[in-house]
Amino acid sequence: LDYLNAFYLLLDSAAIEIDHFAYFGLHEITNRDAFRVTYENGKVTGENIATESIASIFQLGRYSGHYRPDLPIEQDSKIMMRQVISLNAIAHAGTLFELVVASNGLEKPLASFAKSLAEYKVGNYETSVVLAWFIIEAAISTLWEKHLDSINDDLTGGRQRINNGRKGFLIGRDFSTSIVSNMLELFRILDHDLFEDIDSVRGHRNKIVHARKFSPGTPEAQLAMKTARTMIERLWNIRFTPNFSYSVSGL
Repeated sequence: LDYLNAFYLLLDSAAIEIDHFAYFGLHEITNRDAFRVTYENGKVTGENIATESIASIFQLGRYSGHYRPDLPIEQDSKIMMRQVISLNAIAHAGTLFELVVASNGLEKPLASFAKSLAEYKVGNYETSVVLAWFIIEAAISTLWEKHLDSINDDLTGGRQRINNGRKGFLIGRDFSTSIVSNMLELFRILDHDLFEDIDSVRGHRNKIVHARKFSPGTPEAQLAMKTARTMIERLWNIRFTPNFSYSVSGL
């Protein structure tokens, strides 16, 4: 499911970047949407229908018996309103997805970003901010550990400047995300503008968790996702364009 959500995000982005068309109403793909197909010798021998999902409509649409016999298929209501996504856009999404498959763990932050964006689209800003913060927090932790490894030196007698015990302390509970992000900015690993965005999102997340009167809106959710996207690009060098339109019928 993480890989499916990551690909959905990249396909949505590719349609925007290549076709200049925001077509998909991106939502989280769950086990209600996914379905299993069995093949033998290249032929389908079994398929379960995702009856609790709109995916079932598209599944059944593969069979001619589910269309009106008195109308050409292209005039059916399930078909005539669809748009075509270009092969170039699909190929671009596929190229990015190859990077995901080749990069251990990249599917998880991309899937989390897709979920954050999906919650934003339906107005669940608190959940959107929290999910985006998880991405930021994990990225900060990764940057901090990489920095510690980069300044570790061998000492005499087979000792290391940052041994396991010292590293355990430096990445432990005494070094909160707030302290670590400050350290990374002071070491110029994070630029100051990005540090300020991280600090703002951290504040919003803390208010959501600890202060019931705080209610985030569009600006807070978009800042959280923008910052999470920047951290993903920073760590994995993969770029994508999220669609911040709302999933509201008639708008």
